[in-house]
Amino acid sequence: AGESSDERSSSCDECEAGRAKGAGPGECEECTKGSYAEKGASECSNADPGYFVESDGASRQEQCPAGKHASGSGNTECAPCGAGKFASNMGQVDCVDARKGHYVDAEGATKERECEAGTYASALGSRECVAANAGFFVDEKGADGQTPCNAGEFSEDTGNEECSRCPAGTFSKAASPSCTSCDAGESSNEGSSSCEECPAGRAKGAGEGECEECMKGSYAEKGASECLSARPGYFVGGKAVKSKGASRQDECPAGKYASGSGNTECSKCEAGKFAAKKGQADCVDARKGHYVKDEGATKETACDIGTYASSEGSRECTMANAGYFVDEKGADRQESCDAGEFSAGTGNDECSKCPAGTFSEAASPSCTSCDAGESSDERSSSCDECEAGRA
Repeated sequence: AGESSDERSSSCDECEAGRAKGAGPGECEECTKGSYAEKGASECSNADPGYFVESDGASRQEQCPAGKHASGSGNTECAPCGAGKFASNMGQVDCVDARKGHYVDAEGATKERECEAGTYASALGSRECVAANAGFFVDEKGADGQTPCNAGEFSEDTGNEECSRCPAGTFSKAASPSCTSCDAGESSNEGSSSCEECPAGRAKGAGEGECEECMKGSYAEKGASECLSARPGYFVGGKAVKSKGASRQDECPAGKYASGSGNTECSKCEAGKFAAKKGQADCVDARKGHYVKDEGATKETACDIGTYASSEGSRECTMANAGYFVDEKGADRQESCDAGEFSAGTGNDECSKCPAGTFSEAASPSCTSCDAGESSDERSSSCDECEAGRA
C-alpha cells in the first residue's frame, strides 16, 4: 500500500505526494478536491474541520484564514463568518457569536466591536447596536442594556449618553422622555420628581417657572395661581404683615379707609367724615346736625344745643345767630325768635321776652323801646298809644 510500479518493473516506488494507493495491483490515484495525501500514502485524507483543500492532487490541507470557518471534514473552501459572528484565529471550525455589548456588522469579520456610548446590544451575535430609547441612557461603551432616567430627569431623543435634569417648574417620573409642567399654583425645584403647592405669599400660573413672591398690595394663599390685589377696604402692608410675600389682606381699622384695590395702607378719614366699622372702602359724611372735627374719626358727634349744622360733612357746628335759637341737640337749622322776643349774642338755646314798654319783630337780637306817648305789654310785637288820661 502506498506504492506502485510501471509494467515490467523490478520494484515498486512510493506514491507521489497528492496521490495514494491501497495494497495490490494498480496505479497511484490523484486525490480529489477536499482531500490530500503525503508521499507514500495508502489513501487520500479528507481535510479536517477548520481546514480545506481547494484543488486536486493536493499534498496538504490549509487552515481557514481568520474571519472564515469550515465545519465538518473534506471542505474544498472556507465560508466567511456571517454578520454577528467572527473568527479571530486561523483554522476555526465555527465562528464565535459577538458578546453582549458588542456587534459584528459585516461578513468575514476577524473581531467584534464594542457598542458606543448611547447604544447597547442585549443579545449574543448582534449585527448592530440599538440606540437607547427616549427616557433611557447608556453612559459607557460595551453596554448590554439601557438604563432608565431617574425621576426628575429626562432624555428627549434616542441614543442619549446621559439624562438632563428637569428645569424648575416641571417634574418627571422615571424613564421619562420629557418633563411635565406643574399645574397652576404649583412649582418645583430643578430635578424634581413632583410639584408642590406654592407657599402662602407666592403664586404661579401654569407652565414652567418658580412661584413668584407677591408684591406690595397683593397676597396669595397656599397653592395660589396668582397674587390677588387687596380689595377696597383692605390693605397689604404695614406692621400687621410683611410688605412683600403676604399671605392675607387685612381690613382697614375703624376711622380709616382704602378705596380702589391693591392698597398698601389705609388712609385716615378727613375731618367731616368718619368710618364706624372696619373694612370701609370710603368714609361717610357726617349727617346734618352732626360734625366730625378731627381726622381718623370712628363716629360723628351731634351738635350741642345752641348750635347747628345745615349740611352733610360738617367739620364744626355753627352758633345760632343773634335773634335765633337752637333748643335741641343734633339740629340742622336755627329757629328765629318770635315777634315780641329776642336773643342777644350768638349760641342761644332760647329767646327772651321783650319787657313791657318795648317790642320786637321776629328774629330780633334786641327789643326796641316804645316812642313817647306809647306803651306795650311784656312780649309785644308793637306799641300802642297811651289811653286818654294816661301818659
